[in-house]
Amino acid sequence: MANNTAVFGIYRQEGQAGRAVDALRESGFRATDISVLMPASPGDRDLVVDKSSKAPEGAVAGASSGALLGGALGWLAAAGTLAIPGIGPFIAAGPLMAFLGGMGVGGTVGGIAGALVGAGTPEYEAKQYEGRIQSGHILISVHCSDSEWRNAAQAILERTGAEDISYTRESPPPIEKPLGSVSDHEADFRRNFGTNHVDMGVPYKDAAPAYEFGFHMARSQRFAGKKFEDVEPELKAAYLSQFPSGNWDLISSLALYGWEQAGGQIRQGFAFI
Repeated sequence: MANNTAVFGIYRQEGQAGRAVDALRESGFRATDISVLMPASPGDRDLVVDKSSKAPEGAVAGASSGALLGGALGWLAAAGTLAIPGIGPFIAAGPLMAFLGGMGVGGTVGGIAGALVGAGTPEYEAKQYEGRIQSGHILISVHCSDSEWRNAAQAILERTGAEDISYTRESPPPIEKPLGSVSDHEADFRRNFGTNHVDMGVPYKDAAPAYEFGFHMARSQRFAGKKFEDVEPELKAAYLSQFPSGNWDLISSLALYGWEQAGGQIRQGFAFI
């Protein structure tokens, strides 16, 4: 499963987080698709490694950390503990362990927020998650390849009691350039379609209206300054009014890309391929 999208959720209790990991596993998600991040307890301090290590040797979940989430951590990839200077010891598992281990931490934002920014989360939201984790809550992120997997992960997180659920497209930030007109972005639309959506089974000319719709909606007075996920029901209704035979679930990620290219807002705790 290519990791193009990450769905995030915060849990107040370890039991809830453990049930979430179990439900994700039962639904077909792989151990390498799921990340967990939480403060380490005193009993886990013997597992702590320094975050500067790019491949934290010895950061394998032991009996103490494996028991914290009912054994769920023992199933996840690269589970263990590590020390974040100035913050403290944390238990991490999955792709986030790589970022925290040194491959994605740095720049203007460090620590937990830096890892989340490295995973594609906007800085302001990453800092909110960092605050909740430092206060004792548990972050779970699920890395997905398409909107179907994304929707499944979001439903599981909702069902198991997650709070502050969001999702984000995982890609390097685009090089800043003038927003231009929709025609100025056609090459970007074609590139995105050819990279991520050729399996839709239609030629680009049939997908182009969805990109253009998202672009124009982001520039419209009606939606200016609003976040895509907050107005998605309205966008869906507007799209279907223009294209009555359209399938919003199929093209929403295309519309979202057009929205982003136009400078539209996303909560990247809710965005996509």
